[in-house]
Amino acid sequence: MGSSQKWASGIKNYYTSGICNFPMHNNVFMSYALNWLYFVTNTKLLDNKSFNDSKKWREVNIDWYKQGLSYRELDSLYGQKNETFQKWLDNPYYNEYWQKMTPYKNDFASINIPVLTITGYYDSDQLGALNYYKEHHKYNPAANHYLIIGPYNHNGSQGMPEKEFQGYTIDEAARVNYNVIAFKWFDYILKESTKPDFIKDHVNYQVMGGNEWRHAPSLAAVSNDTLTFYLSAQKTKKKNRLSITPPDNNRTIPFEVNFKDRKNGEFRRSNSWLIASKTLYNTNCLQFVSDPLEESLIINGNFTGELMATINKKDMDIVIELYELKANGSYFELSHFLGRASYTKDREKRQLLTPEIPETIPFANTMFTGKKIEKGSRIVVTVGINKDPFWQINYGTGDDVSNESILDADEPLKILWHTDSFVKIPVWRENKDSKL
Repeated sequence: MGSSQKWASGIKNYYTSGICNFPMHNNVFMSYALNWLYFVTNTKLLDNKSFNDSKKWREVNIDWYKQGLSYRELDSLYGQKNETFQKWLDNPYYNEYWQKMTPYKNDFASINIPVLTITGYYDSDQLGALNYYKEHHKYNPAANHYLIIGPYNHNGSQGMPEKEFQGYTIDEAARVNYNVIAFKWFDYILKESTKPDFIKDHVNYQVMGGNEWRHAPSLAAVSNDTLTFYLSAQKTKKKNRLSITPPDNNRTIPFEVNFKDRKNGEFRRSNSWLIASKTLYNTNCLQFVSDPLEESLIINGNFTGELMATINKKDMDIVIELYELKANGSYFELSHFLGRASYTKDREKRQLLTPEIPETIPFANTMFTGKKIEKGSRIVVTVGINKDPFWQINYGTGDDVSNESILDADEPLKILWHTDSFVKIPVWRENKDSKL
């Protein structure tokens, strides 16, 4: 969502919450995009009736999933073909079609207008919002671009956040009226008023569990250390270990996904999804659990890493979730990644995997987070494969994923995760010399 106004003074101001990385997350199409398309194209104005018919849209997606149809047939289940949806599916990577819609690389160098980006740790448009922020500062080091980010979903970063979100009661400090902030920002830029006190540096982020806001000159400056964990084959209570020690010898961890099995789907981002929960969502994934942390610290930023895998197909859509497991046994979701393996090295060029040959799959475009982690908590990483009724499903043939269907699912996806796979988590340590 964005708003722009050009005044007689020649000043142009912009306030944005992020629209890039839609209709895909890391090259995986989201079915919500079809709902949105009908919302903005069905009538001359907006089709609120269709958009708000959650029961109808849920039935469409579940029906598509159970029938195992190709993704191109999704709009037919709604009863009306959508030309724009089909056009989007014809462009499954960040090519010229998408590049013309938004600033691209050096285009950012000439953007000299003031920009305020507001987004949330659980905002479905966060990746887009941060993409604009990062690219603007990358190509224009003098960019007058500020960021506010906290424990919100999309709606929460647009106005007044609710006190409780998906099972998590947000800190009192996070209860900020962003309508007020936005108008103060407009006054600052357009009426030459003072800058809102709330915006103390380029990056302004709320530390969940700490009831405080912190401020930094850049995204890189929000952390001062990194935790590195390896996916271990060693098991404790049927869960794999998340180890701080690199493996002495490279072992493998087998995993299999049967795409023909439609008894249940992931339903990962359903309305019942909880950030804070007593149980861990664990469908189609493996769990890796660390030892208890020996100190308190703050996880700040985007986790990254590399997965080493050998598979029997040419592609797969990977889901990685990052959690805190508290000493009382409850879980708190920190961040996640969903992405197509064949595009993790370059979102503008597909590079298929070679069956039965070990491959390195880097990942970086994860969700930004900020949370205080108490001493005694454990870090949990789940690694799995997307098989969700509300997202495009990749069957691994290497062809256009939108044309694949359950007819391509005769052979299960078989994966060997290698134990030299690792995850890097950015943290802030008050005592930089302390260790895990």
